[in-house]
Amino acid sequence: MNLNLEIKPNFFQDEERCGFKISSDMKKVWAVELDLLSEFQRICKKHGLVYYADGGTMLGAVRHNGFIPWDDDIDLMMMRDQYEELIAIAPHEFKYPYFFQTEYTDPSSLRGHAQLRNSQTTGILRSETKGIHSFNQGIFIDIFPLDAVPDNEELFEEKIKKREYYLQKARQLANFTDRFTPTPKNKPIRAITKKLVHNVCAGPLRRFINYRKYYDAYENECKKYNDQYTKKVAKYFCIPFNRGQIWFREDFSNTIDMPFEMLELPVPVGYKRIMDIFFGEDWEIPKMVPTYHSGVFFDTERSYIDYL
Repeated sequence: MNLNLEIKPNFFQDEERCGFKISSDMKKVWAVELDLLSEFQRICKKHGLVYYADGGTMLGAVRHNGFIPWDDDIDLMMMRDQYEELIAIAPHEFKYPYFFQTEYTDPSSLRGHAQLRNSQTTGILRSETKGIHSFNQGIFIDIFPLDAVPDNEELFEEKIKKREYYLQKARQLANFTDRFTPTPKNKPIRAITKKLVHNVCAGPLRRFINYRKYYDAYENECKKYNDQYTKKVAKYFCIPFNRGQIWFREDFSNTIDMPFEMLELPVPVGYKRIMDIFFGEDWEIPKMVPTYHSGVFFDTERSYIDYL
């Protein structure tokens, strides 16, 4: 595991935080993610881009000055204009083993947001371990765009329905070509038939099935109303949409730097109200809950290519 970030050897020791044991193996995963974060911060500082700690990473920075003990990832967010500027410069700035991933760099990833990955490692969602997914699946940190929430509730409901339809349609169509999920083994004939059809037809079908147009429509729907200075902003990537991810724009008017392990992270100046909405008003009390990913297969020593 070769990292550019200098990490002291004692960081990798088993440790107990809040009554939860963190293994040395998880510490290695954290180290890769911290290295990704350090590189991300370097590029953002170079170009004057504004970003914020998000979700459990924000909570970890505020409550633990680092990772939540049972967390396994780093989440960041940016206003859409900053996010798109980052996408534009990413191919020129992030060099191997760092890989900045979007649907446009890795067709069929269809995340709805960007990820910065370490190509020398493995970080495969367990929900995707049995499928055929040809995109980069190194250990990652997530970067989410924030978009305007129309002040009119009817327009907002229409927006939610459209972006959900477009993203689901893109994923459904991609299953015929670049994303293959096998049928359970307890249905052997169906499983064999599905795999045979995929192997024979995936190539020709690419000429006729354009799932990307639905993904483009999804992103355009997310960005709709960004020309208006609305009262609120939201993360739109998840299906079904989580109303706990609608926040007041004014809470992002500035940042406060907080310790995060051996680094520092900017959190939105209105982080208290953001976390009241997202986690509930008792967020200061540690409670062990499952991570959003519900499990990731990690390997800090071998590339995802070995597993694909």
